[in-house]
Amino acid sequence: MSKLKDNKVFNIVKIVLFYLIIAFLSLFIFMEIFAPRQTVKVFGFKPYYVMTQSMEPVLEVHDLIVVKNFDVEDLEEEDIITFYADIDYNGEKEIVTHYIYSIAKNASGDYVIRTHRYYEDDQNIAPDPWFLSKDDVLGLYNFHVPLLGYVIQFLQSPFGIAALVVNGGIIAAIVILIKREKKEKVIDKEEIE
Repeated sequence: MSKLKDNKVFNIVKIVLFYLIIAFLSLFIFMEIFAPRQTVKVFGFKPYYVMTQSMEPVLEVHDLIVVKNFDVEDLEEEDIITFYADIDYNGEKEIVTHYIYSIAKNASGDYVIRTHRYYEDDQNIAPDPWFLSKDDVLGLYNFHVPLLGYVIQFLQSPFGIAALVVNGGIIAAIVILIKREKKEKVIDKEEIE
């Protein structure tokens, strides 16, 4: 009898965990769609992938990086941050990950942050041409996973989204069929007894 009770508790825990994970992922996706700049503030982290070679060999193209929430007062020179910058001077801001070159307050008390790409020789370091405010900074670098950016790029593509939806549907159908078969076996077993 105890084993049956343990199985019931274990099944309830599995179901609760499953729905918690689904709720977490749904909220994360909702935030990414409707308020992407707030995701790191709500969840404390956010993944991005590296698209250029400016940070190699520290961060390679297609690495997945995870940034965390930050207090601007805690930022220091040589921290790695992810931020918005108009790198092409076309009026559109893009996401960039670079080192902090300098951080200071201007006459009105607002933070002004300068960044730089990776330089092999410390004597050659030059700041990027843009000036950032604290609102431009998306997050402070936490860690990276090599090459996982390929997966993120695929999942963001129309083909990747379609593959995800089709595979999700197939998995749901398999789960439904397995549950139906189990119920039928239980009903058949009860009829035999």
